[in-house]
Amino acid sequence: MNIRFLGKWSSNLVRGERNISFALDDKIVFDFGPHTIESLLDYKIDPRNIDIVLITHMHLDHFSGLPELFWYRSIYGAQNKLIVLGPNGIKNNTERLLKTLQTPKAFKINAEFIEDKNYDFIQPFRAKHLVTDNGYRVNYKGKTIFYSGDTAYSENVVKGAEDADILLHEMTYIDEKKEEANFWRHSTYSTTMQVFEESHAKKLVPVHLSVDSNKLAIRLSKSDKRVVYPNGVIRL
Repeated sequence: MNIRFLGKWSSNLVRGERNISFALDDKIVFDFGPHTIESLLDYKIDPRNIDIVLITHMHLDHFSGLPELFWYRSIYGAQNKLIVLGPNGIKNNTERLLKTLQTPKAFKINAEFIEDKNYDFIQPFRAKHLVTDNGYRVNYKGKTIFYSGDTAYSENVVKGAEDADILLHEMTYIDEKKEEANFWRHSTYSTTMQVFEESHAKKLVPVHLSVDSNKLAIRLSKSDKRVVYPNGVIRL
């Protein structure tokens, strides 16, 4: 089992980075922002072989790449049904986006949308963001991972991440930008570490990074063996 990082950045993009997205065994993708399809292709992952996409919320950097995925799968003849998990409204919003983008009527959108419900080994946990956000607890091949999506400190996220093997938690801001983090309902270093400690997760992967928090994440991964920098592949 492996986690491959397709992007690690927040919406505060800089050159050379892509928005947060990662793939579990190259079959299950978490969040799908702009250019995630290109990351898949760069890693020689066939988008037609993706089985499940989990969308935490419907902000541009987490959601707007879905039409690219549907176009690709239709153009190249994907045969499998794609399962899309997300918060309430994911189906209607995706269909509106496809319509706005003048998706050809001949394109086959072979997908099943599941909103705010458990699916097999995946359980959503509501996080605390400006818009509805679902974190996801995934029990897969004997391991448990939890992904927070975008969120301020949340007891519900702590619950979802309880005893997880890996907690992937957003760390958009350093503590010196606490007021900005509170305004946008994002996490700082301290709130991310609070969730990590309270959940008793074994490993922490800070994601949804910015220039400042990226530097901090690099330092943390070098000084604390429990912290893993989101780069390349993590093998479990």
